[in-house]
Amino acid sequence: MRRCRLSGLLILIFELVVCAGAFAQNMSKASLPKVASPEAAANDNRTAAGEMKNNILELHLEMREAVWYPEEEGGGHRDVYVFAESGRAPQTPGPLIRVAQGTEIHASIRNTLPLAAKIYGLHQHPGDAKDAMSVAAGATREVRFTAGEPGTYLYWATTANHSLEDRDQAETLLDGAFVVDAPGAKVDDRIFVLGIWKKGNVPGDGEEIAGINGKAWPHGGNLTYTAGDTIHWRVIDPSIFQHAMHLHGFFFEVDGVGNGESFTRYSAEQRRTVVTERIDVGHTFELTWKPERSGNWLFHCHMVSHMSPSEALHPPAANTAGAAEEHDHNIAMAGLVVGVTILPKAGAKPAVVSTGAARKLDLVISDNAGKIPLYKVVVIDPAHPAVAGAEAAPSFLGPPIVLTRGEATEIEIKNEMKEPTAIHWHGMELESYYDGVAGWTGSGKQTTPAIAPGGSFVARMTPPRAGTFIYHTHWHDAGQLLNGIYGPLIVLEPGEKYDPSHDRTFVFSSGKYAPFGYLMLINGVPEPERVELHSGERYRLRMINITDDLVDLRVRLASNEKPVQWKIVAKDGADLPAAQLKFSTADMPITVGETYDVEYESKDAGEASLQIWEVSYPTLVAVPLRFSAAVGASGVH
Repeated sequence: MRRCRLSGLLILIFELVVCAGAFAQNMSKASLPKVASPEAAANDNRTAAGEMKNNILELHLEMREAVWYPEEEGGGHRDVYVFAESGRAPQTPGPLIRVAQGTEIHASIRNTLPLAAKIYGLHQHPGDAKDAMSVAAGATREVRFTAGEPGTYLYWATTANHSLEDRDQAETLLDGAFVVDAPGAKVDDRIFVLGIWKKGNVPGDGEEIAGINGKAWPHGGNLTYTAGDTIHWRVIDPSIFQHAMHLHGFFFEVDGVGNGESFTRYSAEQRRTVVTERIDVGHTFELTWKPERSGNWLFHCHMVSHMSPSEALHPPAANTAGAAEEHDHNIAMAGLVVGVTILPKAGAKPAVVSTGAARKLDLVISDNAGKIPLYKVVVIDPAHPAVAGAEAAPSFLGPPIVLTRGEATEIEIKNEMKEPTAIHWHGMELESYYDGVAGWTGSGKQTTPAIAPGGSFVARMTPPRAGTFIYHTHWHDAGQLLNGIYGPLIVLEPGEKYDPSHDRTFVFSSGKYAPFGYLMLINGVPEPERVELHSGERYRLRMINITDDLVDLRVRLASNEKPVQWKIVAKDGADLPAAQLKFSTADMPITVGETYDVEYESKDAGEASLQIWEVSYPTLVAVPLRFSAAVGASGVH
């Protein structure tokens, strides 16, 4: 009996010793500091990765865990997966692959992530979008191929077998630029990779952080050129959203577009002259522009959520106390923005200021006594005060401003609201100081001021071209844009009179329309009244998208439930060249910040409908059109 008790005691002592040892070992492990992931460096895409030997690019990539600081170091951050060159710091976007056509590429890809990954785009172009390379966690794969046709492409990866637009959280920054140059081509461009870190892939739902080349503006710095320079840019969108890229103050030419796998370079006759260009998920485009005027300018996505501080990093409640101070500077612009400073050309003389009498207009913005819309916008012509004055009713659409090409004009913006504002003349070629981005446009010596409550600002311009433009708030409180501080800006040829009976403007916007909440609007209302027109007469339809974030809006003119044929004659205020003037199906995208002018003539009397809808949320808003025979036609009166 005693022997049994002793044996049991020995066993108990042995178990206690083992447990104590295990506990000590676990405590030792727990006391070890967790290895921190390295910081993902912002990649400005100016240095190509790999090593060239005998027309062969040796490239060694890795997929790693990293910490991304979209703003300042030590600020808000996210744990992400990114690409890196072996032996070098991880980067976002990934290392730039840039080679000449015909180069052999020998690449290895090591996956240090805890998950398997699929990699797309590391192949010859044009290529197959479904061509993917699987790399298990901890494994390394090799691939060899010849660089294909010249163009702008991308490579990307997913760790959850997602499509490019469905990637989420850590994997959303697993991508990089892939450029193939024509043999002997001059490399004098800049490459912009648009990035969106997203938690949840539904627009407006979840967390979202936007940046270009790994940084949210203004933390990524600005670009500097000299007036007269020819500027070439490449834009790549591996993010989960489409974007509407808008340039302030100048038009640019779209040189070519790509879908990630193939690239089409336009001939001179095919190039379009624009101020806003839509880019689809996984797509690319190249552009060229030549600034003639010095000052500070912007190139940015026109979606309000992508040019404003990320609420994921700056919750609204936390911004309340500092809102006024923040608005005194760059109006809280952030995200998908590139700041551009144009220096005067050496020896250039100051811009000539017109000494002749300028036409004067007043743009008056006031509160609407807490009603919907929150603000009232009126345009007053002092020379004809009875034409449009303070008696105008509040609306979700500001009145049109009609100018004349070549006529010097001064528009005094009078702010009678209780909050600051700023007005941007979208698409207009004017001096930087009057462009309307408070705290940025102008120059280092004199930047555009915010228009304080009770204050005013005079914007001076001499329109160099006739066309359809927009005036709108550039104060990044979405409430101003969602409450009608915008309107059509129409420039006519000298001697031409505005004929609203044949010159019809349709402004597509969005707002919290009482009592229904957030709605798409056409000319300020969700259910427009029928427009009476005549068959056999040609109409110019000016269409403007100044919604907040409806980047995938489409517009269609239909009769008997089928799209008609119309002729697109201008985009963004620039007339299309003769080679591009042709009839087309009246069903097309119109993204945020775009304007289109089309011509349409109904041969027969009958009903038609001008419709808009968002592709990702297809609810129609339509303007009924009724074409009746003109007076005197076929005996009809």
